[in-house]
Amino acid sequence: MIDRSMLVRDLAAFADLGTDLPEPKVLEDVLLFRMFREGEEIELRFHDRGAGKVVERSLETKTVRKHASYCALLATERFGNLRRWADNQSRLFREPQPIDQIHIKGRISGDDTGATVGLSEFDDFLSTQALDDDSVRIMLIDGPAGIGKTTFISDLARLRAKEFLQPTRPNRPPLILHVQSRGRVLTFLQDLIAFSLQSLRLAVTFDQLPILVRHGLVTMAIDGFDELGDPNGYELAWSQVNNLIDQIRGAGTLILAGRETFIGRTRIRDNIRALRQHDTVDDLALLPPDPAAAREWLVQHGNWTKETIERDAGMLFEPGSYALRPVFLIHLATPEAVSILKDSYAQNTLSFLVDLMIKREADKFGDSVDAMMDEDQRRAYVWSFLREVARYLADEQTEALEDQVIAWLAEVAAEPHGINEETVAILKNRAGVMAFLANDDLPGYRRFQHSQLFNHFLSHETIDNITRDEMPKYIRRNLLGADFLASFSDLILYHSKSDSVRIGRFFDAASRLLKSYSWIDRGVRNIGAMLVAMLPTLVETSGREIRNIQVDETLIQGTVPSSSILDSFVSQIDIRGADLRSIRFDGTAFDTLIADDETLVSATFPIPGRIQIEGHQETRNTMLTDRDLIIDWLDRHGRNQTVGVADRVDGRPVPFELRDHPMMRVLGQACRLKSHSFSEYGDFPFQRFTEDEWWPDVRRLLRDHGFLEESTRPALGGRMIFLHIRRAKDLLIAGLGVSTPESQDDDIRGFYASMVKEMRRWD
Repeated sequence: MIDRSMLVRDLAAFADLGTDLPEPKVLEDVLLFRMFREGEEIELRFHDRGAGKVVERSLETKTVRKHASYCALLATERFGNLRRWADNQSRLFREPQPIDQIHIKGRISGDDTGATVGLSEFDDFLSTQALDDDSVRIMLIDGPAGIGKTTFISDLARLRAKEFLQPTRPNRPPLILHVQSRGRVLTFLQDLIAFSLQSLRLAVTFDQLPILVRHGLVTMAIDGFDELGDPNGYELAWSQVNNLIDQIRGAGTLILAGRETFIGRTRIRDNIRALRQHDTVDDLALLPPDPAAAREWLVQHGNWTKETIERDAGMLFEPGSYALRPVFLIHLATPEAVSILKDSYAQNTLSFLVDLMIKREADKFGDSVDAMMDEDQRRAYVWSFLREVARYLADEQTEALEDQVIAWLAEVAAEPHGINEETVAILKNRAGVMAFLANDDLPGYRRFQHSQLFNHFLSHETIDNITRDEMPKYIRRNLLGADFLASFSDLILYHSKSDSVRIGRFFDAASRLLKSYSWIDRGVRNIGAMLVAMLPTLVETSGREIRNIQVDETLIQGTVPSSSILDSFVSQIDIRGADLRSIRFDGTAFDTLIADDETLVSATFPIPGRIQIEGHQETRNTMLTDRDLIIDWLDRHGRNQTVGVADRVDGRPVPFELRDHPMMRVLGQACRLKSHSFSEYGDFPFQRFTEDEWWPDVRRLLRDHGFLEESTRPALGGRMIFLHIRRAKDLLIAGLGVSTPESQDDDIRGFYASMVKEMRRWD
């Protein structure tokens, strides 16, 4: 039997504005309601006190319709109109393209088999899981930035709409409402829901939607949930979801998608107070695209063969590479990419792909522009324009801009280049259709094709603005999250060798602003976050220090040289894969630490309030809150020099007493590198280990065991040998004593057997 008061509230939400609210009359076992809906007065008879069939009668036309249940009534044209919903959704979302052959897959929490699931398997998992009465199900979809969460949800919505429209399907699964954050830092969830409904041209309103969700007719998917922050953190986001949980309790399913470091199951349970013990929280961890599938697609749809990929582009197809993402893979398929990679080497994948895309765009302006601007000038203009777009989006806290603004930014970008009006008009016409930009859900609006493209150009803009002692609005106003900081850190590291003067000036200018700028807004906190993120790029002998910062969120990637973080507080710091053993901490505190099996800390590392472990499948999303467990974990990861990651477990490839041997430290620095390739001749930061006396021995062992690729390519007017370490992550994990199938195969154990023999020979 349906709760009568809830039924009254439900029907009131669907009643026409300005009409009397429906009041029930009890006739034996029937609940009778009269209400105005879409200008027509109707009578609804709920049999079995609402638990049985529903008879709908028009008081004007006397037309009678019978519905099997209340849910069936809500799905009809007069109420939820789900058929129109499915039809509009199937038209809105694009049909699969050849690039979609590279399917996104993930692992579902609790599946000990380690099996991966694709879109259809995930759809089945959602559809077959029965809910208890008066319950809520949370489905998390997580993964790093740009891995394809938005595409996955869009494809799921399209699949559900297609299934709904099949007349032979007996049990139609719930439709999906894809709610996106739209890039705003301070956003009300109701606004986003209303926008999503409006985009589908539906008559359903934001206050009616929870009713459809509660009865299992629609599943709401909030994409970019980790972006729904307010100036004081994420309290607003958690509060809004708590309210939503109360509204959809019954048979409701809510999908939350975001970064894996933000929406783990433990954090969801801790922060969504409305969840009850019997509510379900599941998790789908999206995995990076499969390198083998990407290679196969490139052979079928590009200008490559298996041999040329292996010879010229093999280093781009390691797990986690940006080159595996469909938006970039399309550009690798072009003849230009084949030609460039034949004669050069991509040390930083994203920078290479961006340069490739810019080169292609610079050749598409036409003969009249080519006559006025040479290739370097055209490329410089494209750079200027895209940086202007990135800054505008960041300043306005949005992810899309309208065509008129694009034209204006194209004109602004042309001013420093001294371009005449006739040429500017051509550039403005071309700007909106650049391959970097894609159509937004809003008609007449454009956005960056990929979040990493936005972050890449914004990072360049940030470096130059801060170096000029300018504090942009987006730095003062926004919360710079981990997605931006990861791109920023990669970019700083990449340019630390080719443009060290620029990077040094940025650090000095940021340090000055940290001391002189007011604490009235977020500026100082964001500056502190960037300074911490760039620690791995500092010169070994500098001994730089960061003092008196308060940071909401930051990260450290790679190996950090001798430096200090003093008298500071960081709410959340992500140090997955990092080696922090050379950092001195004093008077510093961390609230949340995000770490993994490869993380190493120093003896002075502070004890955080909690540690979120993002390791392999068996340790994924583990949250340590007990102080003794936290200390034990830190001790095993470097804080206590007498214990190790795997303690003294028999069978580890490297004996405990050799854990800190100089050869192991050199190997660790090389394997933690955030660059696909490097040269041995003076390039910073590679010189940290390539100039070490132990590097030649490590290099020889890597080469002898097939873990080192060498390639001679044009560079600096001559030719240079570039090196690439294969399976660097597996080597690193095995060296720390972490046992996984990938890190414990015969090839890796054979390498470490030779290395141990070499280390003992010199002891």
